Amino acid sequence: MKRLIMLAVLCAFVLGASAASAADLKVSGAFVTDAAWMGGWDFDDEGDTSAFDLKTRMDLVFQVVASEDLKAVFYTRTEGLWGQDEFSAGETQGEIGVRRVYLDFNYAGVNFKTGFLPVTLPNEVGGSLILDEEVTGLVATGAITENVGYMGAYVRVNDEDGDTTATSNAQFDAYAAALPVTYDGFGMTPFFVYGNIGDNNDLAGNLEDASAYWLGTTYAVNAFDPIVVKGDINYGNLDADNEINDASGWAFTLDVAYTGMDMMTPEAYFVYTSGEDDDTTDGSERLPQVDPDWAIGTFFFGGDYFLQGSIDEEVLGFWALGAQLNDIASFAEGLTHQAIVIYAQGTNDEDWAKAQAYDGRTLSEEDSLIELDFNTYYKLMDELTVGLELGYINLDADEDVWGNDNDGGSAYKISTGIAYAF
Repeated sequence: MKRLIMLAVLCAFVLGASAASAADLKVSGAFVTDAAWMGGWDFDDEGDTSAFDLKTRMDLVFQVVASEDLKAVFYTRTEGLWGQDEFSAGETQGEIGVRRVYLDFNYAGVNFKTGFLPVTLPNEVGGSLILDEEVTGLVATGAITENVGYMGAYVRVNDEDGDTTATSNAQFDAYAAALPVTYDGFGMTPFFVYGNIGDNNDLAGNLEDASAYWLGTTYAVNAFDPIVVKGDINYGNLDADNEINDASGWAFTLDVAYTGMDMMTPEAYFVYTSGEDDDTTDGSERLPQVDPDWAIGTFFFGGDYFLQGSIDEEVLGFWALGAQLNDIASFAEGLTHQAIVIYAQGTNDEDWAKAQAYDGRTLSEEDSLIELDFNTYYKLMDELTVGLELGYINLDADEDVWGNDNDGGSAYKISTGIAYAF
């Protein structure tokens, strides 16, 4: 029944928009199907698991455009594993999920977006480690001068009680501001976020009100073109009712790419995120996160092109050094390759880690991993791409930290798929 109602709403939206004389309907989206062979993702030699799954996803984006200054956006997604009775959207089988729905308009030189929309804090490498997700809110952007702009946002991140109690104080509201600055050869975007976190909210795990703030900046230098340097600096602090729920931590990324070659683009990067110390009574020393979406490589930290090829855990407390060759030209037009190697080691104190359950994701100072990826993509047409992604990870986990049965192991993936973007 819910699925039929959702389809009826969708049809009404499309037909209504088509009939409106003052608005044009634009449709875009993507269709992706992939098949993935996965093994050893538990990093447990005693209980090695493997799987072969196929998955399909369909995105549809409808824009009802009144003019270049006014439009409404309705973005749906449905996806599911092959062999299930019905596809799913999120956690509910058989429904078409609303991924975004918002109003986008310009007034007095300012662009406004409001509704359920994507909000991403400024970043240059891999996405935002703090907030990079669809949320409800209002975002305003504009220009102060030719070289300086601004962004301001109010976001209702979540409401733990929903509409069940009119006097509830369980909301999590965030207020963000950014100041993008761009000059010839250099750019940066400093930002600041304040969060007011209500009772019993998951982020703080607290019983009373809490507050948090984040600040940071991006940086990008292309004055030495074809050498391009870019990165991010992030810091966050969470002040909860109980000291054990406090958190403060930071992250740093540095990326260097050489863009002067026709055959490929070499790139190297370094990432550092603070880890836990050995005192478990004074809160966390890792960066507090709202809803991040961040990746390097195409396996352990996320970043795969298709649907199932990433472990994609929101891990913190590590440093990583990576190198990759992007857009390697091949023997046929439209055929490219990508080669990646990453070394990562934990920054979490080993004494703290001993009290944690082994999951193959959390890295102590005594743990390290190596990731190797080789990916191939071929454009059958401008809008249609097929690909093959190969990945291997070897995790060296310390038995003295995690126990005699937990010494890491190897994981692999073979992921192939087809993607149509329109």
